[in-house]
Formats: sequence, structure tokens, C-alpha cells
Amino acid sequence: MLARQIKRLINDYGFWRLAHIALAAAASMLAGLALLGLALPLRSGSGTVDVSSDVSGITAGHLSEILQPETPTWQQLSKVIRPGLFKASTPLRDKPMADKTIERIKSQLKLQCIMEMNGEPVAYVHIKGTGLKKCKVGDSVSDLFTVLNIDKRSIEITIIDHKVTLSL
Repeated sequence: MLARQIKRLINDYGFWRLAHIALAAAASMLAGLALLGLALPLRSGSGTVDVSSDVSGITAGHLSEILQPETPTWQQLSKVIRPGLFKASTPLRDKPMADKTIERIKSQLKLQCIMEMNGEPVAYVHIKGTGLKKCKVGDSVSDLFTVLNIDKRSIEITIIDHKVTLSL
């Protein structure tokens, strides 16, 4: 009898339409279960909280001892604070690959001019492939170099913690 009703529904509505209806019904049921799960509060094991500790004997001095944070050790701090995380652990001087990298970056830089703007020295450096960049003392330019000092006809920069001078 059930098989005859299913065949009749397939003949009347088509198999794909019945499959869509079944999927929509299943999705509606899952959504309803999810909403029901969110609507009901979570229950703890016993439902009670133990607050039997005696707080009347706490003085201000004793409270500061309780609330005093532990002094962290050097090992604990080194796990959290990592100065120089993205810097080389050893100096890159006197290493052939580092020297080649520094020379490659330096070859892409050309000092165009130095001028004073608002009483502050400004240098314009042409970076091959990027274009002309305005630099002031302390600026980090395109993650390639940092400007340390600007003189009358030259600027001092650092490339990977290595001091380099660009001149006009």
C-alpha cells in the first residue's frame, strides 16, 4: 500500500521534485533542532556553587599578598616576548650570501636628490622597478632599507642591519 502511494506521488510530481521536498524537510528539521539546542540553557552537573570560604578575615595587607602576581622567570618571558623574532640571530657581515644580497639591493637604489622641506632634510631615492620614493630620517622604505642619516650629498641607510651610504 505504501509502495503504491509512493509510485503515485512520483507519477504526479516527478522524482526530482520529491527529492527536493525531502531535502528541504530534512534541512528544516536540522535547523529546528539547532534552534532548540541554542534556546535551551546548558545545565551543570550539580547546579549549585560552593561559596563557603571565609572572607571576613582578609585584611588589606593580606589581600595585596593574595593578588600579587608572580614574578615571571626569564624563560617564561622569552616564550611570550621574542625581540628580534624576524631579525637574523647573528650579524650578516662577512657572509658571502648576505654580502651578495646587500649588494643586489644597493644596486637597485640610486640617490636622485637631497633637499630640505619644512626645515627637515628629505632625500629622493629611485628604486629600480618601483620608482621614486621620498625618504626622511627614520623611514623604512619598501621593506628594503631604513634611513639613518641624511647629509648634504649622501644618505646613510641600513640594509638587513648593514650600514650603506648612497651618494649623489
